[in-house]
Amino acid sequence: MCRKDHNMLPHLTSVCADDAEVLALSVLRFVAAGYMTSDVACWDAAYDGVEQVLGPLEGPKFIAAMAGIMRAIRCERQDDWRFMPATCCRVTEDEHQLITLIALARQRRRPEEVEAQAARLVKAFEAPRLTASVWAAAEVLGAVKSQLIPEVTASSRAGLH
Repeated sequence: MCRKDHNMLPHLTSVCADDAEVLALSVLRFVAAGYMTSDVACWDAAYDGVEQVLGPLEGPKFIAAMAGIMRAIRCERQDDWRFMPATCCRVTEDEHQLITLIALARQRRRPEEVEAQAARLVKAFEAPRLTASVWAAAEVLGAVKSQLIPEVTASSRAGLH
């Protein structure tokens, strides 16, 4: 990807509603990189970072929830999954769709809406594994949200770019 194309991608802070979603996306990126490179160091980096924030009990649960999502994507999606490095401030279209899906589940939207968005993300008629993984991850995100910095409002996010 050239620098010009990279600069056209949305900022992480405009896509993620709060620190739980930022953390989720970072972990998903580490997990995806681990699959791509077959290097366990990517997963270790995810564990190290999350355990510093959430502790040794909640951290692994969080990683497991995000790994479940990535495994579902790998199983149900035929196309390549496009993602940025874990520390990048930009978001690909695939990542944006996933954060939207996670947000729908966290908001306890109608199951049909979550199912439809999951199917769109994997470009299939249905995505039962991804749908189930996202519901499970939404529960984990809800449980750890209080351990993270409070939500960033849209008006305060404008200054973070």
